[in-house]
Amino acid sequence: MALWSGLGQAATVAQLVGEDVGGLIYMIMQAAVTAQQNKKECEQLARRVFTIAELLQHLQDPEVLRRPEIRRPLAGLDDTLREAHEIVMACQEKSAVYRLVMAGRQADRFRDVQSRIDSYLLLFPVISHIDITRRLDRIYNILLPNEAAGASTSASSMPPIPAPATQVAAKMVWKEPHGVKEFTFKELATATNNFSLDRKIGQGGFGSVYMGKLPDGRKVAIKHQNQKSNKNKEEFMAEMTILSTIRYKHIVPLYGYCVLVQEKRQLLPPFRKKEKKERLLIYEYMENRSLDLHLHGSSSSPVTESWKTRIEILLGVSRAIEYLQSCGERPVIHRDIKPSNILLDASWAPHLMDFGVALTWEGGDTEGVCGTFGYMAPEYCMRGTLNLTTDIYSFGAVLLEWREQDGFSGHSVLPLIEAGELCKVLDRRPSPEPTPRQLEAVELLAQTAARCLRLLAEDRPSISEVVAKLETALELARCDG
Repeated sequence: MALWSGLGQAATVAQLVGEDVGGLIYMIMQAAVTAQQNKKECEQLARRVFTIAELLQHLQDPEVLRRPEIRRPLAGLDDTLREAHEIVMACQEKSAVYRLVMAGRQADRFRDVQSRIDSYLLLFPVISHIDITRRLDRIYNILLPNEAAGASTSASSMPPIPAPATQVAAKMVWKEPHGVKEFTFKELATATNNFSLDRKIGQGGFGSVYMGKLPDGRKVAIKHQNQKSNKNKEEFMAEMTILSTIRYKHIVPLYGYCVLVQEKRQLLPPFRKKEKKERLLIYEYMENRSLDLHLHGSSSSPVTESWKTRIEILLGVSRAIEYLQSCGERPVIHRDIKPSNILLDASWAPHLMDFGVALTWEGGDTEGVCGTFGYMAPEYCMRGTLNLTTDIYSFGAVLLEWREQDGFSGHSVLPLIEAGELCKVLDRRPSPEPTPRQLEAVELLAQTAARCLRLLAEDRPSISEVVAKLETALELARCDG
């Protein structure tokens, strides 16, 4: 299964909770899709199981897994999953008499198993804290040695799952850029004071980002790609191909690029020249950084203090997705929509960024999976199946991130939304005592998120429906000033 392959975790997960947890999760989700009876209950159960799968992927450190405080709370999860599979399998087509006899008993079993799975979901923030914190520290020490203070360690900051080196090239047709400037390296060095440390505003596996100022006074963000990454050429080409043809108010503007070619001679045989390329991309600078930093950071801002501002940001992102699906002959699928890829300008307007794994979709599936776990649609995560709701599912996960800083995965609040208990997970920072209209607006957001996160792609709303719902939510929020 693509859900587990390549991550090197199947053995540790098996050690933790049972012999074949991955296989059980896959079978439950497959059976839920083909269920003939109790389809709604089967889908809700499968969604909970998928959340378990996403959370298990973060428990990989063998040293941590040996700890009894990690193993003990998950004892019996494999038995619970086996029972969940039995229940969903029992909902395949049966005779009318069988359904009548079993109806009451099945309802009780659904409630019991869902309750037990919910108890595991409630435990995950506690049992995974040690493991996730250890691994994040390790990741940031390796990839982000000079990370600015206050970096988020939320799920949305988790490193993206890398695509195979040929994946973007296989799907992306390179086009010569137009409407963007080719800068010289000297111009960019001047703009950044020779890429000084005090101009560095970000760093990751892709390389470093610097704030610069052009001679005409424009502030820019300059992404200096890591020369050691094998993916950089493909990601550079994807960004150039897509962003050089796009001008939209909620997508980060690409101003230009630079490719610096340096030749080196080998001093030892065989004597040959080696080319070394440095690739840089130049974007408009966004004063208020990423949405992730405001949702999960400690400082206050309009994002944390105003429902109106938060809904305006979400609406802008949904319009960006709508634009991508309709701006050309074929739709563009971003594939990595998450709060850290949403930047805010000086007026707090959102701009979708990071198109390094985006595709101009021509129909069909993709050979590899890339993106960030927790935001990937189930059919894409497991089978590489792309469709127009792939980004809608990811956006649904972003919609859920209004919750308090309680450590829960966004997906773990879905059962409470479905049960009509939104107040238990509502972020109280914008308004300790929400007005009726504010509650109505947030309820609309919650229900829209739940629809975006449906197990089956065909059950999710179109992006135009999502935009319409958020427009309505914004009108409700505006009524309260």
